[in-house]
Amino acid sequence: MLPRRLALVTAPQAGEAFGSWPDRMAWFNRCPPGVMAELFGLGLRGPSADLRPRTFGVRANDAVCDAVYAAADVTALATERMHLTVFDQGPLVLSEVLAAGDTAARATAGSGWVEVYGSRTCPLCLLSSGGVWPLWWKLACAGVCPVHEVVLLDRCPSCRCVLRWGGMRPRVLSNASRRAPMSCASMVGRRPCPQWLPMVRARSAPPGVAGLQQRWLEIACGRVRPVLGGVEVSRAEWFAAYRACVVLVRLGLPGVLGRLRGAPAWWRRVLMGEREVRGLSRARFGWGPASAEAATVFLAVVMPVLEAANARELGQCLMPLVRAAADAGGLGAKPLSQVAVPAVFARAVATQMPVNRRMPSPW
Repeated sequence: MLPRRLALVTAPQAGEAFGSWPDRMAWFNRCPPGVMAELFGLGLRGPSADLRPRTFGVRANDAVCDAVYAAADVTALATERMHLTVFDQGPLVLSEVLAAGDTAARATAGSGWVEVYGSRTCPLCLLSSGGVWPLWWKLACAGVCPVHEVVLLDRCPSCRCVLRWGGMRPRVLSNASRRAPMSCASMVGRRPCPQWLPMVRARSAPPGVAGLQQRWLEIACGRVRPVLGGVEVSRAEWFAAYRACVVLVRLGLPGVLGRLRGAPAWWRRVLMGEREVRGLSRARFGWGPASAEAATVFLAVVMPVLEAANARELGQCLMPLVRAAADAGGLGAKPLSQVAVPAVFARAVATQMPVNRRMPSPW
């Protein structure tokens, strides 16, 4: 096997998404992304020759790693770090992502806790990096850029589509059209949207939320051992608690907003709109934030709860979420039955269940 096959190679950047790197390679080589994928030897073969596998960007197998190494001299470890597997048993459960991929022909933007096909973005980061799309921008909890302290952009102001979304066929890597790394590039008809994203004005994030997003990222990337209520827990347990808090907030709307001290008026608009998008079905209540704005609000609400210093403080922080969900009658269907929260979190929730009346456990 030759160690290198392509003459013009741009090195992947730390934290870059796998889909972003071939896009940049294709742009510099002046060819469509589907052609670049073939040059990489990724072997896109399905119902049509331009259809990427459902594991594309999610999990790298040996064949993908070997093909990328042969084409671009990029190691298997570097290739694996560009895939969503780095977030497995943390903000993502990989088996759930792959199971959702089974219905890729009817793909839905932002289902679950990750944007498999599209992405959010910080226009300022995109400009300064020359078109690098970090992997964490795909996560549903990506709301704020910690560097520039702006709310991430999730939809194009021109075409109104999710950024880098493939239109009606999101799994297609076009063999006909090029797409600039700093453009929206969602498929509108037969052509990618040309909106130049660095021209879009980013909105300033609420004070302090950029720091919350940075601490969330430190745990998501495994750089910090998470602590919950004064007890060390695994990444999977910490993010299960985060999911549970998101569900409790949704169940308690709109009454929960009156229980949160200092909640600004715009939170109601964002969260009520987000709940409408996610629907009232039990399944969708377990999905991640539907927009960067909603992710920003959830960060502001949930992170202070999970950063409680001890179990007693954790229970007190959970009180408005649990009581509002109980008052709204949202706990009867056991909405947290599929969320494997740690024992310290379950006990804290139990201490805040309303007294003097029968109330079913959320589990």
